[in-house]
Amino acid sequence: MRPVHNDLLEQIARLSETYPNLADRLTQAAKQLQDSGIPPAESLVQEIATYSRNFASIQKQALELTPSLGEIASLKDIQNLVQTAEAAGGKAEIRSAALKVLDRVLAIAHREQSDFAPLQLVHTKARELHRAISESTPTQLHSDAESLISGKHPVSAVLALVAQQDQLDDQQWVILEETVSAAFGKQLAVAISRGKLTVAQMIASPQAAASAKLEPAFKAATEPKISAQPLPEVIVIPSGNVAPPKQVAVRSDIKILESPASSAPVHEVIIVPSIEVPQSLKTTGGGNIVFGEPSRTQQVPAQGALGLKVLVHIQGIGDRTFGAQEYAGTKAQGRRVEGFQLTIDPPISGLKVEYMAHVEGVGDTPWISEGELAGFRGQAKRIEGFAVRLSGPEAAKYDVFYTAHIQNIGDTDVSSNGEYCGTRGKGLRVEGIKVWMVRSASNQPAVTVGLKVLAHIQGIGDRTFSDREYAGTKAQGRRVEGFQIKIEPLVPGLNLQYMAHVEGVGDTAWISEGELVGFRGKAKRIEGFAVRLMGSEADKYDVFYTAHIQNVGDTPVTANGQYCGTRGKGLRVEGVTVWVEAKK
Repeated sequence: MRPVHNDLLEQIARLSETYPNLADRLTQAAKQLQDSGIPPAESLVQEIATYSRNFASIQKQALELTPSLGEIASLKDIQNLVQTAEAAGGKAEIRSAALKVLDRVLAIAHREQSDFAPLQLVHTKARELHRAISESTPTQLHSDAESLISGKHPVSAVLALVAQQDQLDDQQWVILEETVSAAFGKQLAVAISRGKLTVAQMIASPQAAASAKLEPAFKAATEPKISAQPLPEVIVIPSGNVAPPKQVAVRSDIKILESPASSAPVHEVIIVPSIEVPQSLKTTGGGNIVFGEPSRTQQVPAQGALGLKVLVHIQGIGDRTFGAQEYAGTKAQGRRVEGFQLTIDPPISGLKVEYMAHVEGVGDTPWISEGELAGFRGQAKRIEGFAVRLSGPEAAKYDVFYTAHIQNIGDTDVSSNGEYCGTRGKGLRVEGIKVWMVRSASNQPAVTVGLKVLAHIQGIGDRTFSDREYAGTKAQGRRVEGFQIKIEPLVPGLNLQYMAHVEGVGDTAWISEGELVGFRGKAKRIEGFAVRLMGSEADKYDVFYTAHIQNVGDTPVTANGQYCGTRGKGLRVEGVTVWVEAKK
């Protein structure tokens, strides 16, 4: 138990023990005062005053410790809140440790193949866990968090094998390898055992590492934009014991915030007065010194998200403006949203946004047109829930989505298109909202679809190719023994299925993308195959494919589930080409 929580609980226990039967004695004194007019004894009055002072002191400490937990009316309330805060603190430590494990997993890289498919599967799972754990409420611990830090989770097993190879004994290695193979496939375990994977140098900041959307730690930083805004510039100088070529005179209006000890590998940060920098000015040197405003990380909106301006009026803060899919409000500060207004920005002809709110003491408001405030300023009335909908002749082409952060509940599920989000009549405040709009799936323009094609080739093994790239060999007599296809990057609402005619097996079932059709290590040829598109977006695209067949050559282009190749002739497929095009 943390010392501050432990101390408060001990004070609560002492307060209860120091004044035994105080309530009974007060009851008797009150009865005597009522029946006979006898005032309470002076010692009892002093005891009550001392108790009140001690209670007020404990109450103040509890409020400072847990300022967002509301009113504390009794000693029992204080005890419950302190115990709750202690539990939440312990969960926060577990959450932080689990996120650090996932950050290290996301830093794992293949020494030779940047697109090594089994590792990408691990990264995908790690990103999903990172997002889920980051977005969990302080009082709710994700079910996988403890297994991640204890090393029992398959993702942790991958990290242990890669980072601790030399420190593991044979029994530990076997257990971890079996876990990894079962979760992510034997190919990944083999690559680890051969030393093909390594944990790359972590260079992301703690803030970036904690973000719900992650990028690999070794991703190159974008070039900062030059800005003329009057903000302080930050000059970061790599630490080291190399003396500068000449002494630098520091003016009185330049403040050195940190000066490193000679033995400590830290960086100096110098803040200098802001200056206006011409747009044509370029950075110089090795990139360690940056002029102008530091680049800002912008939140990536949902695919196809449209411009939206969200203004919220927050208790004790006032009006603040946010963009589409930005969280508009506060968390863990106990501040209510008292009003909000939405505006499509830039405007879209034929499309408007409307909204309503459930307001404390008022109830449901009417539906309000965009740009008007739902709720009140200066009346201290909380918003308890809200809904948003689109109107106008173009409304059918778009969807609007929204969530809220509710007192004592946390983040709600995503609501859409006029559904109510929040509570009614429970006295729970909305502390923040998030709103965004996208084109309806049926109105999304077709996008370019990329493919990754893996072919398992006789005598060569797995080789990876892209769409329109010939995957196989010619004039070498090598059969394709298996293949797998995957849409990359992912396209929402679109996926692939494929089947093959395999020597000695016949036609396989239709297989989902990313899985191998055919076999490794059984020397069975593929004789033909077919590919088709599935999902809500499938009617916008065509999938095309050809094969190079033994003694036949290249087949004509086949499409959309038609069979390509031969059956029962003993002729091997030596290579395939697959691609997807948007329908015209």
